Amino acid sequence: MQAELLRVLAYMWAAFGAYWMGASLLKRPPSNSANGSPNSLRVALLAVTLVLLFMNRQKIQPLFLVALALAWSGVALFWTGSGKTSHSGEFRFYRPLRLFILAVTFCLLFWRETGIGFFGNRFLPRSDTIAVTGFLATLLGWAAAIWARAHLGRYWSDKVVLREDHKLVRSGPYAYMRHPIYSGVLLAVVGTAVVLGEVRGIIAFVLLLANYVVKARREERMLAQQFGEEFSIHQQHAGFLLPRFH
Repeated sequence: MQAELLRVLAYMWAAFGAYWMGASLLKRPPSNSANGSPNSLRVALLAVTLVLLFMNRQKIQPLFLVALALAWSGVALFWTGSGKTSHSGEFRFYRPLRLFILAVTFCLLFWRETGIGFFGNRFLPRSDTIAVTGFLATLLGWAAAIWARAHLGRYWSDKVVLREDHKLVRSGPYAYMRHPIYSGVLLAVVGTAVVLGEVRGIIAFVLLLANYVVKARREERMLAQQFGEEFSIHQQHAGFLLPRFH
């Protein structure tokens, strides 16, 4: 069951990446598209690709599925941009570096060649119950990330930026966590690591956690400068990556 669940998760991670990109394209006006091509055509291209992947899912290696999802993410950096912004907290190669970290993370989770030596040691016993639990945790993480993005709306960006007329979102999951998108993705990675059950899954989580903590700290410095006391109050009521109930 573990191998089959990993294959399903690889396909679903690819679909999750496609959704993340497609949602950005659909919400941007055609005038902002590179080369003036309609966003709907790009979303249609992603949809056709996903259908073809699903039809051949038993023949495609999980690593290829994830690699394709990462490629979509890379293209999204150029297709969707981040709109008009007033402040940016990124250095020149920050986004490519984050994409590289993401690639390493999923190689550790889905590429068998990374499971050598200590990396391939098991930290969990082989168990269908444990594998199903990890699978459900992954689904919960994705749902949380999608919910958070829906509440963030037009203020979402892949970059560390503040948009023009930016507002501090404190509704939905943002009432309990300051970075629920990152928390959701991290939970999904934890779930995938549990299905895998090997040490390389733990390393993948730690790597992505470090990446998100650095990015979140940069974002918080900008939010503190922009919103001052309002953001300080938000910090007191909402946790960083873990929920704070009040």
